[in-house]
Amino acid sequence: MVLSYDPTTVVEARASTLSSLLYKGEFEVPWHQRNYDWTKEDVEEFLQDLDEAFREERSSYFLGAIVLVKKLEGKWEINDGQQRMVTFSLVCARLVRKFADGVDSRCEALALRVIFNLSENHIRELSEAEDLRPRITPPQHDKMNFDSLVRGQNIGTNGKLKTAWDEIDRHFTTMSADEAKGFLEFILTRLEVACLFVPSEIDPSAVFETLNARGKPLDDLDLIRNHLYSFFSGDSMKTKRETAHENLERFRAQLRRQEEPAEYLRCFLQCRFGYLRKDRFYRDVKSRIKTACGGLLSPDSPEYVFGLISEFSALDKVELFRSIVSPSEDADLVKSFLRYSGQANSPRNLFAFLKELRSYKITRPIVFGLLYHYVREADGREKRRVAKLAHQQLDLLSSFVMRTATITSRFVPSQFESEFSNLASTIMHANSLDNVNIVNALRARDDAGVFEDSVFVERMAQVQIRNNTKARRILLALAYFHQFDDLVMNEERYTVEHILPDSDKHLIGWKRFNERAHTEYVSRLGNLTLLSNVDNRPGTADNQSFTRKREIFESSAIRLSRAIAGCSDWSPEEIQKRQCRLAKLASQVWRLPDV
Repeated sequence: MVLSYDPTTVVEARASTLSSLLYKGEFEVPWHQRNYDWTKEDVEEFLQDLDEAFREERSSYFLGAIVLVKKLEGKWEINDGQQRMVTFSLVCARLVRKFADGVDSRCEALALRVIFNLSENHIRELSEAEDLRPRITPPQHDKMNFDSLVRGQNIGTNGKLKTAWDEIDRHFTTMSADEAKGFLEFILTRLEVACLFVPSEIDPSAVFETLNARGKPLDDLDLIRNHLYSFFSGDSMKTKRETAHENLERFRAQLRRQEEPAEYLRCFLQCRFGYLRKDRFYRDVKSRIKTACGGLLSPDSPEYVFGLISEFSALDKVELFRSIVSPSEDADLVKSFLRYSGQANSPRNLFAFLKELRSYKITRPIVFGLLYHYVREADGREKRRVAKLAHQQLDLLSSFVMRTATITSRFVPSQFESEFSNLASTIMHANSLDNVNIVNALRARDDAGVFEDSVFVERMAQVQIRNNTKARRILLALAYFHQFDDLVMNEERYTVEHILPDSDKHLIGWKRFNERAHTEYVSRLGNLTLLSNVDNRPGTADNQSFTRKREIFESSAIRLSRAIAGCSDWSPEEIQKRQCRLAKLASQVWRLPDV
């Protein structure tokens, strides 16, 4: 059988210089795209790359792929590529200023044509730009500032666009007119892109998803945002889509670190839907949304998705997540929870739990679910009851995680994530925390035997810890519980100290240890303690003997370290005895109900 072959394709792919692409007409960033968000570092790197390519006289510089959707003749939507196209236009706008006022009218005209909808042989100048129509229309949030900058006006507001412009302005301020002329010629003739032209009858979301979802972990929300926006097409949805867009932009702005929006969304959606595989997160989310709203084409779908966006962009939820990932004793949530739970003076309080669990991201959905029951409760008396219940569950969770992480070589997220995520969903959907008990769920994953005190103490008595961050987390918990006073132990002020020095070059002063014993005992928990940054002086003569070190321990504000000064000498036997004491103390700190 002979197969017929039709070379015609619906989506057209074409390589082009970026300037030639812009000459095709006008380009609008659709409402659902994020605002301009390149950082100073992004712009600086872009300029450095261009400058390097220009000075090396390369035949071309490839800027990546751009996706355009045809709306009308000569009018396109930028489905992917707005950051690069807007930044390129700002570079041209800065060069226009360089050539304006008779410095080089030809170069001024060439750069103006990139920015404004002008013909090849136009004779317009920057002074006439007020009447010209820019080729690019950025998101509404950035439109006014962008229009001002390309028309030769300065802007005084803060924001990403202003930051980008300042970096571009700084780059070209010292460049001579001749250099700028050569640079302009380079970016107009050798800056290339691969462009996909998508006809209006094709769903651009599907094209964008295909380009970005293959093997790429979700880290900037674009794929999920793009899918959520697809529910609000058409004029009848204008109000809903604008509100949804505002909500999503607001919650992104509230979360300061670059990775936090994606981390928060993952946390919230696992509370909502249960376990979502990290390597298939986007597809799992799509599937859960489709099931929840009765199918993507269901008339109820837009309303469901709008409610979902409103829910996870709510201020109280975003602030709750921030309090979890960046715990502070002065945070309003922590102070109110301590008051309502009655644990203000306890070493096992919310702040302690959040600090211990901060490094274990898979616990975040459970913590979020438990604390959200507390946050949303308005009645004062009921709030006290919810706080006490949440405190009990958080104590169990933190104790289980810390016990497991202490006696195993590493806490492996894949062993717990499914159960933890589904548990978080159960908590989030529970009418009351009275119906929540995490003990059974934790016991089901107790492969290390931490629920049995005798097993935990026996294994902890042999633990070696070579990771200082992990050691400090464990020692701080033990020291704070053992302190009996109001000393605030900020983890940033304390470092892990090896009583028997970490380096074997000091062994000559430690008569009870040979090289073999040093290797065996130096990383044992019994040989580790905490000292303040001031007291801990690595590399000094204090490492030459236990007698010298004992003076430092004797004056330490930490009771756990002061106790070491009671030893007359330091030996393998003393390390083992101290480690057994710390193991029993740990079983009291991280209490779990007997099996």
